[in-house]
Amino acid sequence: MLNQGTRPVAADRSVPAAASFWRRLVSTFAPHRSATTPIDNARISDIEGRVKAIDRVQAVIEFDLDGTILHANDNFLQALGYRLDEIQGKHHRMFVDADYAQGAEYREFWAKLGRGAFDVGEYRRIGKGGREIWIQASYNPVFDSLGRPRKVVKFATDITAQKMQAADFAGQLAAISKSQAVIEFDLAGRILSANENFLATMGYALDEVRGQHHSMFAEDTYRNSAQYREFWTKLGRGEYDAGVYRRLGKGGREVWIQASYNPIFDMNGKPFKVVKYATDITSQVRDTHALQRAVEQTHAVVTAAQDGDLTQRIDTGDKTGSIAQLCEGINALVDAMAGIIGQIKVAADTIGEGAR
Repeated sequence: MLNQGTRPVAADRSVPAAASFWRRLVSTFAPHRSATTPIDNARISDIEGRVKAIDRVQAVIEFDLDGTILHANDNFLQALGYRLDEIQGKHHRMFVDADYAQGAEYREFWAKLGRGAFDVGEYRRIGKGGREIWIQASYNPVFDSLGRPRKVVKFATDITAQKMQAADFAGQLAAISKSQAVIEFDLAGRILSANENFLATMGYALDEVRGQHHSMFAEDTYRNSAQYREFWTKLGRGEYDAGVYRRLGKGGREVWIQASYNPIFDMNGKPFKVVKYATDITSQVRDTHALQRAVEQTHAVVTAAQDGDLTQRIDTGDKTGSIAQLCEGINALVDAMAGIIGQIKVAADTIGEGAR
């Protein structure tokens, strides 16, 4: 597990447990000389100050080169839920999944540290009682005066809350992406990305739209208008827009969407992109328009009937579903009225002939 070409120096285990942790770290970094100069003392004081500051805000733990725990500060113990006497002298593997601890990756992790290479990143760890903890940490080999690694000091920050929040946000976004059409733009309106729902709605592949301007989805008259320019100016100021929009898909196909354009802000509160969430409502809009036309046509047929013209009918060739059934019903009603009036007329004519 250790570099066979370098014999590690054992970490000092003689410091009393009650000694302050920062003094242990100072002894790690301070120069080891039989006599110190004022410059050395100033350097030691500076190191002491820095280590105290780190100890106040970070979780710190020390290991032998084989991963055996030497010491840990209060921040680390609180983060993992242990007392010092519960972990001191045990191996780091107590903080990881059993499967990971038995794997080649974990053995190489400690072999790498033993060779004097550092490791940094986000790590999933297991606290007392099996509680999952995420840390942002660095594992730092500490070297002796001859440049040989002799122990490892880990500086860590508990990021469990941030990871959980990020997972929650990611889950919500994934759920939205499954059910809605999503597309991202820069503030100028250029397309950054789009999900499969959006691409299917508009009939494009991603490489056909990425880098293009949103205006490819708008009619010529609208895209060249002051209204359209103000639309993107408004979004660029960080103001959102929502409503029902008529857009053009591939080949000029009419697409209606219910959508919201949402500026996304950076940590300084400045907008840096726009995300649109949309639902394809083309069929509903077409049904609404068809119903409106049917109502207008029905009104015209009924008005004509009231004026004695029973020859007018609603054209059902462009209608489907319940709207077609409704129009066919109106036509049948007018047919029945025309038939009745025709019969009355025949009867009246017969009576008139008989009277003569």
